[in-house]
Amino acid sequence: MNQSLLTHKRKGGFSLIELMVVIAIVLVMSLAIFGVMSTSEGKKRSLTSVNDINQSGNFALFQLEKALRNAGSGFSQSYAQSFGCKLFASQKQAVPGNTGVVLPFPGAAMAEPFKTVNATVGGIYMLAPMIIASGATKPGMSGSTSDALIVMAGSAGYGEVPTAFTNVATSTQLNLQSTLSFNPNDFVLVADEAGSAGSLPCMIEQVDSGYTAGSNATALPLAGTYYASSIKDKGGAIRNLIDFSNNALAMGIGNSAGNPPSFQMFGVGDNNVLFQYDLLQGGAYDTPIPIADGVFEMHALYGVDTNNDGLVDTWIDPSTAGYDYATLESGTVAANNTLLTIKAIRLGLIMRTSLPEKAPVTTGPLVLFSDLGTTLTFTRTLAAAEQNYRYRIIESTIPLRNSLLLN
Repeated sequence: MNQSLLTHKRKGGFSLIELMVVIAIVLVMSLAIFGVMSTSEGKKRSLTSVNDINQSGNFALFQLEKALRNAGSGFSQSYAQSFGCKLFASQKQAVPGNTGVVLPFPGAAMAEPFKTVNATVGGIYMLAPMIIASGATKPGMSGSTSDALIVMAGSAGYGEVPTAFTNVATSTQLNLQSTLSFNPNDFVLVADEAGSAGSLPCMIEQVDSGYTAGSNATALPLAGTYYASSIKDKGGAIRNLIDFSNNALAMGIGNSAGNPPSFQMFGVGDNNVLFQYDLLQGGAYDTPIPIADGVFEMHALYGVDTNNDGLVDTWIDPSTAGYDYATLESGTVAANNTLLTIKAIRLGLIMRTSLPEKAPVTTGPLVLFSDLGTTLTFTRTLAAAEQNYRYRIIESTIPLRNSLLLN
């Protein structure tokens, strides 16, 4: 009897206490596994975000470096006539109600993040290889100002040799010593030697698509999207093609069929996006194009050759008097001479991950140009909420090769 009862008890299963112990152990193990998985997933997201901003930063730097290395191509060798000239350009049907004028910029306000840049120069852009617009954009996420870049370059590939006029232009053609270096649909920059600094205008024109080069041809016919016999700016001033003297020069700066000139602005806007803006409005009118994300701020310095030996002797903050972009865009003799001394750009990008983390991971401060001394070092202090993101700093020194050739 006793043996039967004992057997019956053993067949009865686990007790309640035993079950509760097992459940508790399983819960503890589940919590531990989920904790490990959560930590692992968080580290994976952080690593992915950091990799993303590293790649995005390298791509942004590549795009900027490509533009800056070509700055001044097509017109730097004729700097005496071209630097600081007031740009006039028209594109048929580009601006409804403004007869197609694109330069000077005809709108009341340019699209962000370039509204401040445009307002400072009054929509009037002077020809220059590159200019840093210090503190000209204010990205929404950063809440602090970033620099913008104005970069101009041609892409004709003919050694930047200008062609002199033999006679004044007509309303539909240029009369040149030779037209062999031009092709159908080429962009042509026309600049005059007559006039005073700050008042010299230049026009961007286009070669007729039906033009055929000849060994003795001197007449270059004009037609196409960017052709205009006269252009009116916002102030009512009119620039006519026939107003150029017989001392004017014509410079090929690219072709509309896949090799146009690059008259661009670069700046950081909202959502940590680096934008590119076409001053010639080759795409949709007044529309900045995003080229890289994760760019929190952008800052730059001028590398200046003070003794004309082709070497950078000093670095200068672009907010310094005489180097501010309003002065460099004024077209004066002093401004043009300053442009000639700028041989390189020191560029710094602050990259930031897109998602915040639960705890502060970057206490800062973030420092750019730390090797150039305290007066040129840029320091970005991070607010408490900003410390929950991860940051990367990317710097590069970029030579302006066309400016280096002017020594």
